[in-house]
Amino acid sequence: MRTGPASLYAHVRNKAELDEPLISEVCARVPVPEPDPAHRTGQMLEICRALRDEYLRCPGLSRAAPAAAPNSLDALRLSEGMLTILLAAGVEPQSAAWAIDAAFLYVSAYCFAVSLRNHSDSGVDQRELDRDDLVERYRMLPIDHFPNTVAHVRELTSGKRHERFEFTLTALLGGLTPPRPA
Repeated sequence: MRTGPASLYAHVRNKAELDEPLISEVCARVPVPEPDPAHRTGQMLEICRALRDEYLRCPGLSRAAPAAAPNSLDALRLSEGMLTILLAAGVEPQSAAWAIDAAFLYVSAYCFAVSLRNHSDSGVDQRELDRDDLVERYRMLPIDHFPNTVAHVRELTSGKRHERFEFTLTALLGGLTPPRPA
């Protein structure tokens, strides 16, 4: 008897039901530290780095993650841990909630983009291989229309491995502040 991908749908309603246990397994492998208000940004980065590394081990899963609500206990454990860290540091609940949402979305999108650029056989980021070509293309732009792009080609094309990941999440999380006293 021959079966195919469609036969899976006799057991589940949709692809999201297939993705949920996989996302749960990824989340289960991410440790959550005890909250330390003095190190909240570092703790949040630690969680996001671990989640990034898990998604990069399962590249196709990061594509499904942004659409998945945190339904599993493992995904909710991560969300709860992040919320606890931010609340312990005095961040307002709504700001904390939105920052967690933004962090999860960014980690997923980042991992999806990396999976699209990586050579499957070597794991090498295609963007790093193409960087010199991109620099040359930017430098050939008409300077009267793109003065800043031409002037800052190196900055626009810089970053190796996960430097941009670190920068973006540090900027996002570092901007969270406790409310000012009235």
